[in-house]
Amino acid sequence: MHSTASDGHLSPAAVVARAAARGVRLMALTDHDSLDGVVEAQASARGQGIECLSGIELSARWARGVVHIVGLGMDITCPTLIEGVARQQAERHDRAARIAERLAAAGVAGMADRVDEMAAGVPGRAHFARALVEQGASPTFQAAFERYLKRGRPGYAAVQWASIDEVVAWIHAAGGTAVFAHPLRYGLTRGALRAAIQAFVGAGGEAIEVANGGGGRDDLSAAAALARRFGLTASKGSDFHDPDFPWVEIGRLEPIPRDLTPVWETLGAVSDEPAND
Repeated sequence: MHSTASDGHLSPAAVVARAAARGVRLMALTDHDSLDGVVEAQASARGQGIECLSGIELSARWARGVVHIVGLGMDITCPTLIEGVARQQAERHDRAARIAERLAAAGVAGMADRVDEMAAGVPGRAHFARALVEQGASPTFQAAFERYLKRGRPGYAAVQWASIDEVVAWIHAAGGTAVFAHPLRYGLTRGALRAAIQAFVGAGGEAIEVANGGGGRDDLSAAAALARRFGLTASKGSDFHDPDFPWVEIGRLEPIPRDLTPVWETLGAVSDEPAND
């Protein structure tokens, strides 16, 4: 789940309140390359009577592509993790400046200042998509990605993210567990996806996201098969960003198959499946 600490629409406390209202008893706020919302989220969770693990979603370089690695249960004061996150955030700010320049060259000016206003935390492409809709340059959020922000489009800017090995090492240095996020979303062939997961396992990664917001039963079955193939524990997450996107909502995920070990059991957390994110 994501908050205004990265590209989410709600504050960390508001995300927790929404989770509690929807029956969630165990959650993690996993903002993109940011730990800034964790303290607020955990304080709010204590007031709501639910458990909130520390979390983050880190972008990671693999071959020519990018995958996302979630960290759970980390010590967010760990210097190694803090330094790694700062490196990722510097890449995000640099990318944002280049996206704004490229959009201006394509005839869409004023994006840099508006994105700076919108991004309370670190800037992401979602902020640009919202700004493009707001300015009337795109009719919808998704259309903004398709027309301007995807690879090969006028506003696309590549990023030199840290490698999978580095990202997993940061998480482990902080005592956390590394999770391969939403495996069916990268558009990889089956062979390439297996190779990416093998690289993750080789780096010491422990878990894979099996149930994910926006995915159907077929995706869950495919991700569960990957968990079995690679001996990984199973995670789940709505990938909630915005209440205006009701098709990716908190607390709606299918249960993890019973033959898989839930990642929260290895973290010593307590869940009341299936109502968790």
